[in-house]
Amino acid sequence: MSYIEWIRSKVGNRKIFLVFGCVILKDDHGRILMQRRTDFDFWGLPGGVLELHETVEECARRELAEETGLTVGDLNLVGVYTDPRHDVVYPNGDQVQQYAVCFTGLVNGGQGQPDGLETSAQHFFEPAQMNGLQIPLWYRDMLSDDASGRLPTFSPPFRGEHCLDQIRNVRPAVGTDRIVAVGAGSVVVREDGRILMVRRQDNGNWTFPAGYSDLGENVAHTAVRETLEETGYHTEPSRLIGVFSGPRFHATFDNGDQVSNVGTLFRSRLLGGREQIERSEVSELAWMTPAEIMQACSDEDRYVTKLALENLEAGCFFC
Repeated sequence: MSYIEWIRSKVGNRKIFLVFGCVILKDDHGRILMQRRTDFDFWGLPGGVLELHETVEECARRELAEETGLTVGDLNLVGVYTDPRHDVVYPNGDQVQQYAVCFTGLVNGGQGQPDGLETSAQHFFEPAQMNGLQIPLWYRDMLSDDASGRLPTFSPPFRGEHCLDQIRNVRPAVGTDRIVAVGAGSVVVREDGRILMVRRQDNGNWTFPAGYSDLGENVAHTAVRETLEETGYHTEPSRLIGVFSGPRFHATFDNGDQVSNVGTLFRSRLLGGREQIERSEVSELAWMTPAEIMQACSDEDRYVTKLALENLEAGCFFC
């Protein structure tokens, strides 16, 4: 049973986060592969829902091969799309706030063939040819961002009027079983180059301020909100540093709750505020140099912390 089949059997059609990996696949002439969906009867990009055992990159590659028969070479990150304006209601009534990670790359093999289940047709289009196609907003945004050539993109912080705790929304229905949970963190850099770190109450580890997203907000807002709640500092995301996912980031809490974490890290500017620690989650905070951070961080956090610091000034990572 797939993750989406399992979670829907538990929670019905209520709104939940689902993580998607999708690919802007190009041929040697720069044309882009679009597929005609059978569920909505519009044109979209190849992609699908993350399974518990895979990273978002693995998900994107798998879905591309399953849906189109084609494979892709090296991937670059286009952006992360989590805005409530990209929410979707499927024909069966299932409600979703998308956490979509879009990649781009060149076709490098396979035999092109729509799967006949989720897609009825596929074709490589010149960018100008797609103007007349029926393409939903989130795919239009991905295509526009890819064409712009900017750094991996994200929407400015946004939070709607009616938000829900994504974990509490599903725990009564799934018990302690493993769920995919999305969130975000801030690498807040002060003018002197020192970085804001918090020591967590639950495990004593030094980490970047971070937490789970609420349904109704995008991940940039999650990063801002969690930093403010945990430290008292107002911040603004300035660039997307990376995305992490997969079994390496599975966790089990003291009460037995299991999660498969999918996270977004932002480099953020300090705007103001004053130190005000949220004692229920954080025991202390400190402004550290990168060297001090690597010395203080735990073995379980070292991998992603190192990637974040390596991509602090330029580039991005996905793992």
